Amino acid sequence: MLTFVSISDSCILTPAQDWMFSLSAVFLLTANLFVFGINQYNQKKHSEFTEMQLLLQKETDSTEYYKMLLAQNENQSILIHDIKKHLQSIELLNERKDHVKINEYIRQLMLSSDLREISRTCDHELLNAILSRYKRQCNEKRVSFLTDIRSETTDFIADNDLTSLFCNLLDNALEAAGNVQNSFIEINIRKREKTPFVVITVINSCRVTPFTAQSGNLITNKPNRHKHGFGIKSIRKIVSKYNGDIQMYYNNETLTFHTIITLKHSV
Repeated sequence: MLTFVSISDSCILTPAQDWMFSLSAVFLLTANLFVFGINQYNQKKHSEFTEMQLLLQKETDSTEYYKMLLAQNENQSILIHDIKKHLQSIELLNERKDHVKINEYIRQLMLSSDLREISRTCDHELLNAILSRYKRQCNEKRVSFLTDIRSETTDFIADNDLTSLFCNLLDNALEAAGNVQNSFIEINIRKREKTPFVVITVINSCRVTPFTAQSGNLITNKPNRHKHGFGIKSIRKIVSKYNGDIQMYYNNETLTFHTIITLKHSV
């Protein structure tokens, strides 16, 4: 539009040309407003879609956790119902004075998963549900899952941010550790004394460094590389939201990938 005004000032235009310049300026302004409106609409829809996905993820984690609780309670009820039969079998072995088999029988009962208490990793219900789901996935892939989460360290994080942060962290960790023998994933969450900062540390086995040699960027083994990077971007977005910091590095000696996140608890 400034160019049109400059041309009009420096040149003598006919009324038809003036009309054409004015109409072009109006069309350009209308096009800009139209593109701006479409962009705002797309951003709104994208935000709504993201919130819906996080809500569905949260509901899925909670559902899986309570399914585990119900299955555990049912298995314990079945075992209690059958305990009389087990005692009768032990009595028969005792009459035969077969102490070796008695000890083995009792040991099998004691080690039964039906007698174990349901996994409880922290006092935050949603985070506990998320970690329980990933712990089961780790057990299926023979990956050791270790946690040390101090009380009330994640209460200030919104549920949608908590879901997005830990699901993305654990997805990446499980992807890296799933193909390594004797692999592990370790999560530590603690609060720095006399500060408003909470430190989240995730260490996982990783066969090779995930950083490129040239640029130092993270690489992926996923088949669709166009969809790669959104998990890390989501993590960085949440870290920024809580005025935090994130550091990631690879240890060649221990073949482990380290993620250290610091979040600020604003009182």
